[in-house]
Amino acid sequence: MKNTIEPFIGNSSFSDEVRDLISTLSKNKASLLLVGERGSGKRFIARHIHFAQTKNFGCFVEMNCRTLSKEQMYFSFETVKDILRFNQQVTFFVAQIDCLSLELQKELLTLVNGTKGIEDRFRIVSSTEKSLEENVASGAFLKDLYYKLNAVVLNILPLRQRADDILPLADFYLSQFSKRSGIKFSNFSSEAKDLLKESFFVGNIDELVNCIQRAFIVGKPPEVSAMDLGLSNNKQIEKEMALQTFEDKSLKAAIDRFKKEYITRILEENGWNQTKTAKILGIQRTYVIRLINELNIRK
Repeated sequence: MKNTIEPFIGNSSFSDEVRDLISTLSKNKASLLLVGERGSGKRFIARHIHFAQTKNFGCFVEMNCRTLSKEQMYFSFETVKDILRFNQQVTFFVAQIDCLSLELQKELLTLVNGTKGIEDRFRIVSSTEKSLEENVASGAFLKDLYYKLNAVVLNILPLRQRADDILPLADFYLSQFSKRSGIKFSNFSSEAKDLLKESFFVGNIDELVNCIQRAFIVGKPPEVSAMDLGLSNNKQIEKEMALQTFEDKSLKAAIDRFKKEYITRILEENGWNQTKTAKILGIQRTYVIRLINELNIRK
């Protein structure tokens, strides 16, 4: 029996870009590195890429380097090898790869190198909450493995930076929970919608899902009120971050501040589409992603 997968919901330019990327990757087996905050949807995107190519006839094997023991990770490696021996397609999703020890990095590199000649049946998708480049520079991450992983890099924007996705996602999960629970919530009040759009969502999509689940426990159908969500307006967090003063007066710091302001403006003019921004700046998309991470650029 096939596994089901939730539809890709979102009206933002970022969501459009991800859909295009999924379509492109469905035509090849390029490795993909997903960089983004916890709860921003890295595993969800990995599963969509797998489904787009295999229609779920292949195997999706996942390994979380933060939560699994060394023995469990070795078992994941052997599982992938066994699947490939039986001529099956496999997508190997390695989450929190920055937590992988050097010993296991070498094992993973051996596994990836061993797929030479059968690349059409194997794809590795890895994820991290921060750029791996510092780990590579410090020797904490194998350079050869890093280059194997980042054929394509996707910097996943946090939910608060793609506000056009919030209400469509909220409506989708409201409908899903109503079907599963039998509690018939039909919509959100106008105050609840305003609160959803204004919230900071430190926990990203996971936090959004949790607040909607809370409404099914404390709320009263047919409408979800703002109070049911248990959210506070966290715009003050953004204001405080914006009011931070610059103490570093070095030339490098000044150049970085200019880069950040300029790149942010180009991103805004192009709806935060990284591909279009890269073309205008005359640089590679991967370098735009690197600058976004290094300069802590936020919408």
